[in-house]
This record gives sequence, structure tokens and C-alpha cells, in this order.
Amino acid sequence: MPDFVLPFIFVGLFVTLFVCLFIFFVVLMVKGIRQRRVLKYTDPVRAMDIVGRVRQLKVRGNEEEAVLLVQNELAMPADEARSWVKSI
Repeated sequence: MPDFVLPFIFVGLFVTLFVCLFIFFVVLMVKGIRQRRVLKYTDPVRAMDIVGRVRQLKVRGNEEEAVLLVQNELAMPADEARSWVKSI
């Protein structure tokens, strides 16, 4: 391999690593923002429980039931509950 190709490989690896870490950071930020929306209504342990139950209902295809669960458990307004359930 010529000597001038090696620096390009290192720069490419560095850029790829930087992009991967940036994507990871963005995913963690989005996750934190979603959780913060629920934490306005309840404590962290209960929020994790509700998130788990909502995910189960969504996997089974009962998204409307998940919205009702969030409305009943957290007294969240209907449009905000629907938006939150869709974001999970």
C-alpha cells in the first residue's frame, strides 16, 4: 500500500467513529426527552412500569388501549397521551 493511503484510512476510521458516537448520543437524548415527558406526571419507577406495559400493548396491536392506560394512570390529556404512546 502506498504511504499516502494510510492517513486517509485513519481519517476515515476517525470520522466513522465520530459519526457513530454522535448517533448514539442523539438516541440517548431522545430517550431522555421521552422519559422526561412522563416524569412530569409520576415517579421514575412507576414511569418505567408504565412504559413497559405500553410497549407490550403496542406490540400486541392495542395502541388505543395503551392511550387509555396512559390517560387513566397518569391523568395525561388525550392528545398528549396519544403523542407519547406513538413516540415509544
